[in-house]
Formats: sequence, C-alpha cells, structure tokens
Amino acid sequence: MSLTASRAALLHVALQDLRAGKQLLIERLSPLAEAVASSGLRKVIERDQANARRHAARLDHIADLEGAPSNLWMSGIMDDADRDACSHQRGAIRDTALIGALRKAKSAELVSIETAMALAGSEAPGMLPSLSANLAEDRATETKLARLLNTIGGQIPVS
Repeated sequence: MSLTASRAALLHVALQDLRAGKQLLIERLSPLAEAVASSGLRKVIERDQANARRHAARLDHIADLEGAPSNLWMSGIMDDADRDACSHQRGAIRDTALIGALRKAKSAELVSIETAMALAGSEAPGMLPSLSANLAEDRATETKLARLLNTIGGQIPVS
C-alpha cells in the first residue's frame, strides 16, 4: 500500500470516502424509514436517501471514484442505527435513538465535505459548487433532525 503524499491524492481519498458513505446511506436508509413511528421523521429519512443519491451523482460527476474502499465510519454508524431499530421499543424511544444515529452520520458527512472543500479550494476549485450544494443539503437535514429530536424526544415519558 502506497502512502498518500500530495494534496491531490488526499482530495481523491476524501472524495472516495464521501462517495462510499453516500452509497451506504442509499442502501441502508430504507429499513430505518420503515422502522420509525413518526411520519415526519420518515419523510426526513426518505428525503435524505434521495439527497444521498443526488450527492453520489454529483461526486461521480466531478471525479472518477471507482475502487473506493469501504467507509468505516458510516458503516459503523449504520450498524448502530440498525441495532437501535431492533432493540428499542417502537415509538418515541426508537425514533429518538434513530435520530441520534442519523445525526452522528450527518455530522461525519459534514466534516468530511468540509475537509474535501478545504482540499479542493486550491487543488480543484471547479469541484466547490457541487461540494457546496451537498454541504447545504446535509446541513438542512441536520437542522431538521435536531428539531425532530426536541419534539420527539420530549414525548418520552419520564419514569
């Protein structure tokens, strides 16, 4: 395995990582949408899956990202979300747990996009509009999830 030794190479690795994470969301968000009780949360998850498809297409348009290794952080977060979907009571408890998992995924995505943008700034500024569009949509999703956390999490009875 060769070591990454240039800004361009690191940008390529960052883009591959982002693309692999988007692919995991495309593949794994549907069962989570089915597992939630809140129709509002279901809509946010379904919209995020559609966004992930659009984001993946944007990434594919700006770079050849074939051969990307698996995205370990997104895989782990989605494994946790799957576990939450199976191990928590349906309703506000499960929905709150899944919001937490989805916000972890969104936070990781935001940091990764910001990293790619910092690298692309001088290396490949033509990539910035696509990356900025993905960033804006992911931030909007994070904001919606945070609002739902306050609403749904507040429905859990104190025991």
